[in-house]
Amino acid sequence: MPFFIKKDSKDYWNRYPKHLSDMAEIMAASKLTPATMYVMGDPTDEKAPTALIFTMPPGYVLPAHAHLCERFEIILEGTMTVDDVELGPGDVMIARSGEVYGPHIAGPQGCRTLEMFSTLAGAHHQLYSTPDGLVPVEFGSWEALKATSAAVEPAENP
Repeated sequence: MPFFIKKDSKDYWNRYPKHLSDMAEIMAASKLTPATMYVMGDPTDEKAPTALIFTMPPGYVLPAHAHLCERFEIILEGTMTVDDVELGPGDVMIARSGEVYGPHIAGPQGCRTLEMFSTLAGAHHQLYSTPDGLVPVEFGSWEALKATSAAVEPAENP
């Protein structure tokens, strides 16, 4: 039987696999909320396709980065500019594994997007673009984030 979760339900937001339970706090600390994650199949399978919905406040800047998997993103609400292209509701951005894109800059009303990743691992392992090249950053736990993000300059955000 199908499983349904209505977007106005308290169970809709802040859903993450147990081994990535810190991600709800990490997304909140990054001001990327409300946010939620859905894994297709076994939520412990790092190779399973995964959806991430997150919200950027007005003017938010998400630095240039890449994922180690195929991904596409659909703008659900608001607007954002990526690589000098303004995207709005229904627009799609596709990036190949390892392809750097960004920064994402949220429009005046903010932006909510749905990202589909070919793997769960690709959703929480990113490569941030720095002047010294690509730096791997892991967002699955506070411990991993602290261990991998030292070389990344945080963006100035509202």
